[in-house]
Amino acid sequence: MSPLSFEELKSLVLLNRLTVGCGREARVLLSQGTLPSAIIQKIQSENFQGKAEALQRLSQTFDPEKEIETAEKTSVKLLTLWDEGYPSLLKQIPDPPFLLYVRGSLFETDEAALAVVGSRHPSFYGLTQTRKLSRELAESGLTVVSGIARGIDQAAHEAALSVSFGRSIAVLGCGIDRVYPPENRKTYEALAERGALLSEYALGTPPLAENFPRRNRIISGLSLGVLVVEAHARSGSLITAHEALDQGREVFAVPGPIDQLTSRGTHRLLKEGACLVETTQDILEVLGPSLWPLVSRQAASEVRAVPSQSLSESEQKVVELLQNRTLAYDEMTHELGLSTGSAASLLLHLELQKKIRKEPNGRFALVA
Repeated sequence: MSPLSFEELKSLVLLNRLTVGCGREARVLLSQGTLPSAIIQKIQSENFQGKAEALQRLSQTFDPEKEIETAEKTSVKLLTLWDEGYPSLLKQIPDPPFLLYVRGSLFETDEAALAVVGSRHPSFYGLTQTRKLSRELAESGLTVVSGIARGIDQAAHEAALSVSFGRSIAVLGCGIDRVYPPENRKTYEALAERGALLSEYALGTPPLAENFPRRNRIISGLSLGVLVVEAHARSGSLITAHEALDQGREVFAVPGPIDQLTSRGTHRLLKEGACLVETTQDILEVLGPSLWPLVSRQAASEVRAVPSQSLSESEQKVVELLQNRTLAYDEMTHELGLSTGSAASLLLHLELQKKIRKEPNGRFALVA
């Protein structure tokens, strides 16, 4: 339940509709404890942010109480910056949305997330790599975040959801009640059922071009890093990658053929210092230190638990190593004779199967 009263929630919905895209000053006041209703009053009396006339016009056409009622009737949750369920990673960025429209469910385990973005007109190579990497990321327990656009985004969502326990989150550049592009309705419905769809835009907001660059900061903000598979030199995916850098997140890129236009953007990112990705292990190796604090909670989640299955030879070796003792991550890596990336993937998978657990002291042990 939101800590805001219903009246304050109405003011916040109105404020969000009025200032989305230019609400930095309002956000500062909110972070200092100013109530949404006080900011609305400040706009009316002092023309704060030069929004008095716009507020007057908006009040004639937009009813925040009706917006809240419509959201409730259509199974859309309104998540404020002060709600317990607001994504913690997103709170850390310089300009988090102070209101999110949510369809589907967000879990604490979704903090272990990676954004996968790229061209709306990918090559066969790009689609193949996206599907392979996204599926493997989901199998390793990561939530795949993207923008439900044509091409790479859609392939990333679908590949993650093809895993029985896979999770995926889409961030929209329009109202959450709008399916855009319309041919992605099946993916949209699957995300609503088994993942989540998010938007900071009011219900009914059309997919205007200027909405998408701003949307990208949320995609990267929800994630530990951003993987760009294919991108033209001026692709919006590069905006997402640079947002990630500004937010202190990792940036990964898949190299492509040098004579292909959709390789220009990814190769530029690689020249700028992005991590080169050939396999999922390259990603897990970099994200390993960030993932371990999250994996302990993730392994305990019934929703994300991997179905019981026979152990591989490497997994059986881990179980044998942990008989009657505990081992630190570095000790495990040495004993297994694996790279840090391969060991990270292996241990993560065993934690999701609830075969092993990470103790409070950071050492691994068998689950009784």
